[in-house]
Amino acid sequence: MKKVVTLDPERFGEACASLGRLVLGSGFEPDVVLGIESGGRYVAELMMPDTEHCYVALRRRGTKAKSGIAASVLRRLPYVVSDALRRLESRIARAARRTPPEAYAGPLPAMLKDARRILVVDDAVDSGATMHAVCEAVRRFSPSADIRTAVVVRTLDNAIVAPDFFLYDNVLIRFPWSADMKI
Repeated sequence: MKKVVTLDPERFGEACASLGRLVLGSGFEPDVVLGIESGGRYVAELMMPDTEHCYVALRRRGTKAKSGIAASVLRRLPYVVSDALRRLESRIARAARRTPPEAYAGPLPAMLKDARRILVVDDAVDSGATMHAVCEAVRRFSPSADIRTAVVVRTLDNAIVAPDFFLYDNVLIRFPWSADMKI
C-alpha cells in the first residue's frame, strides 16, 4: 500500500529547496528552468529562485475533474478516505494500458532557443506522458541543449520518463493545491 505524504505550504517550500540543492549538488547548473503549469511553476519558483524561469501549459486528462464540486467534496473527507481514493487512482493508473503521449504543440518560450542547460520541472511524474511531451518539444526546439528533468515525486516506477532528479519515489503526495488539501 502506497504511503500518502502531505506537504503543507511550509513543507512544500522545504521540499522544493531540497530539490534545488539536489540538482545543483549534482553539478548541473541550468541556464533556464522550464516549469510545466501549474504545479511545475510552483516547484520551479521555489527550488531555484535566482535562475531564469519560463513556463508551458500541458494538462493531463482528469485534472479538471478534480475541481469545482468534486474538490469541495474531497476537501470535506477525512484524510483516511481521501488517501484510499488516491491509492485507488494510482492502482488504476498503474494498470491502465499505456497510450503514446500526445505531442506538445504549444509555443515554447524564446529564451530556450539559446539555453545550453535546461531543467524541465513539474510537481510529479505519474505516467510520464506530460514530461515526455514537453521534453521532446524542447529537444526539437533547442537540439544542442543539455536537458534534465526534476520533480518532487515519481509516483510510478513504470513511467515512460524517469526524472533525473526527484525527492520522493513510489509515494503519493498531497500538495498545497491538491483538491483534498485541508489548509
